Amino acid sequence: MVEEIRENLIETFVQSTWLHENTRMRAIRKAELMKKVIGYPPEFEVPGALDNFFESRCGSHSSMIRISTYPIYAKIASIGEVIGHEMGHGFDTEGRRLDENGGKHDWWTSEDSAEYDRKAQCLIDQYNNYDDPDFGRNLNGSTTIQEMAADIIGISVSLKTYNKVDFANEPSIFGFEDEKPDKLFFHITALVITKIKLLINLLILTKQLSHSGIQWQVFNHFSLSERHNNQISSSALYAALLIVKNHEKPQTPSTPSRPVLEPVKHKGVCKSPECITLAHQLHNWRDVSVDPCQNFFKAVCGKYNEHSLYKNANLLRNTEIVANLIKEYLHKDLSSSSKSENAMKFFFDRCETTKRMNLTLVTLNEKREILKLIKQVGSWPMLNKSWNESEFDLNDMMSNMAKLGASKFGFFEVVHQVVDPYFDVDSANMTAGQLEKDIFEFLELNNVLFDIESARNDVRNIAKLIHDMAELLSAKAQENMREQGTDKMQENVPSIDFERITKNLFNPKRQDVVWEKLKTKFYSFPGHPYFSNKTRNHVMNIFPLAALRVYVRNHYDKENLELASEMVEEIRKTLIETFMKSTWLHENTRMRAIRKAELMKKVIGYPPEFEVPGALDNFFESVTFTDTDSYFTTFNKALKLQKEQYFDHHSGFLSIAPDIRYLTSALRIPFIDDPYFDSTYPKYARIASIGEAIGHEMGHGFDTTGRKLDENGQEYDWWASGDSDEYDRKAQCLIDQYNNYDDPDFGINLNGSTTIKEMAADIIGISVSLKTYNKVDFFKEPSIFGFEDEKPDKLFFHITALNWCRARDTTPLATQLTAVHPTANFRVNGVFANMKSFAEAFNCPVGSPMNPKKKCELF
Repeated sequence: MVEEIRENLIETFVQSTWLHENTRMRAIRKAELMKKVIGYPPEFEVPGALDNFFESRCGSHSSMIRISTYPIYAKIASIGEVIGHEMGHGFDTEGRRLDENGGKHDWWTSEDSAEYDRKAQCLIDQYNNYDDPDFGRNLNGSTTIQEMAADIIGISVSLKTYNKVDFANEPSIFGFEDEKPDKLFFHITALVITKIKLLINLLILTKQLSHSGIQWQVFNHFSLSERHNNQISSSALYAALLIVKNHEKPQTPSTPSRPVLEPVKHKGVCKSPECITLAHQLHNWRDVSVDPCQNFFKAVCGKYNEHSLYKNANLLRNTEIVANLIKEYLHKDLSSSSKSENAMKFFFDRCETTKRMNLTLVTLNEKREILKLIKQVGSWPMLNKSWNESEFDLNDMMSNMAKLGASKFGFFEVVHQVVDPYFDVDSANMTAGQLEKDIFEFLELNNVLFDIESARNDVRNIAKLIHDMAELLSAKAQENMREQGTDKMQENVPSIDFERITKNLFNPKRQDVVWEKLKTKFYSFPGHPYFSNKTRNHVMNIFPLAALRVYVRNHYDKENLELASEMVEEIRKTLIETFMKSTWLHENTRMRAIRKAELMKKVIGYPPEFEVPGALDNFFESVTFTDTDSYFTTFNKALKLQKEQYFDHHSGFLSIAPDIRYLTSALRIPFIDDPYFDSTYPKYARIASIGEAIGHEMGHGFDTTGRKLDENGQEYDWWASGDSDEYDRKAQCLIDQYNNYDDPDFGINLNGSTTIKEMAADIIGISVSLKTYNKVDFFKEPSIFGFEDEKPDKLFFHITALNWCRARDTTPLATQLTAVHPTANFRVNGVFANMKSFAEAFNCPVGSPMNPKKKCELF
């Protein structure tokens, strides 16, 4: 291809209408003599070829682009522009001043040189006036002219090469059989610039300060009339191209244990962009050299790193996608009558403005604003020389703090979470030295005169109080006390008015109503101080309801909601059947479990009333942002609003949790959208994609903690004693299994006691998902491209495992040992190995890693 591109570059010089003959011939000569290095020299393949240069360490690199199976036109459209671009650098504003030997030499006629400069200036002016969606008309074409010149040359010679292809003799791209060749060229090339170019190092030396923006490269040659629609189809085309390249057959186990099942005859092939994306993941993330009976996670996800820049589990990827879409919306200058959206935009604008300010100045201004907040909270002896201790009221101070949105009060904290809120005995984790430094710096900045020795003595007293509280907490922690309701808390500490303080965290218009609804739900929890002092300042977390509404209205396929709701009911039915067929549950336990499953509530994605204009305005009535508000002030107002919405949710005023991480125990919006779930998926693919997630969330009602709550969420032992013992024995099997699991990232160092709830939910989830999957009439459903002959049982495990594909886990072992979720590798290999149906689907010999003799199960 390099030679074809070179040939068309030479043709370009030959056909040029303005080059004089001498300049033309020198340009041709230079193009002919250009050396090429494709990827790496062949001698690199010799063992030890680089040892002399890497005596201490060496590694391997796998090309991110393998296009050998592409149709010729797709190969050219994929990297032709890149090749032409690199050759074009020999004729950019600097490269043109070098001759064919790389020496500086002016080989251009004066007229040609002047004409070239005029054309180059056209590009500079064009870039200077380009209205970039991220930077506006603030770009500098003089710094990017070399790259822009190479782009112009590259795209031109690539298109000329592309147009010489005999398309009649080439296969089509799946889903683009009827696309016109000229359109397809620009479509594929745009993908390279916006996506693949980020993944490859093909003949490119990045010049960070001189590259023109990606947006300019795309839109200077290729205009998209509807960016959102084309984003979907572009993703599909990208996926289809990658599918084409990987047609290797996966390895099959060497020792089959049962007859091979016949594949299902499906009803056509699903050609939606979403199905093509799913097919891409199935094809290209897998490592066909790995025996699925040895390591199924690697068999499915072994080449995930080659096709994704996302490091965490694939199941969590959509949360970042939603965040990016919200950010894109906020960047747009769109007017809105919605108070919630305007509040979110105001916060975002203040954040963006502050990011561009001098950091030192921002910090100084914030500390000055803190002084204003302190004065609102109450009198401080260091600021008020006439301070009188007898006039000090601790409850007044804490109430004023709550009005400003503070929930940590030194002695205790009001913690809001997805379940009941609670009072947590608080303990600061700041050292005396750090505290002294911060206080002194703060006082000096605000020109407050103070006695150093007196201030140091105060700091020492604070440090002693912290130490004494820590010791008290340590003693209370051994008791593991949990006291329900505020009455007991008030009885234990009568000097603190918990009701008065806590009410000020609520929306001022409904403080009494919210308190009445919540006062019996609060519980005190000594012994577990809340040490986190990090405030999440992401717009989507501060304004989750408004962000969710924007995403739903602008990007979400609402047909998914009804399908997901139906699936929840199917999974629920299967879970009930599981209890019915359990061989060890006594009748009373069985019926209580069924009753609990029947009464589980579901919220699918979001309440439909969210789409009504002004639907959220009532929950933003207590906050007012003004043009004079700094980011610091805006941020604190937003945090207070967030706390109000949490308590509104807990008291029943909001039908959905305000933090989208905890939208519902059933299904969150990011999970019921492409690439995990889509209305165009075959039904079996929808179940395999998120059926385990639905079953998992329901399964939490029957994990080691959830099983001790009744159908009303109250603590109650409804298990027969024999059933309770049997459950604990089965749970211990999972704990032991995880403790002895040899994880590729953490070794045999894991702690099953901390992850047992999630593992129990995983076991339940995968079981009910598979049972629901097996009820599908596959003959009425289309196949997934490239998997037309795949057996349904294999495809279930393959699709489900995709959710856990991720890059190598670099979490510190100490952190992982406290994590409540097991590793992604275990959630595939460990969980699937416990299923007889997996071993049967892949014919795994007994005793192989994925078919151990001892298996753990629950129901």
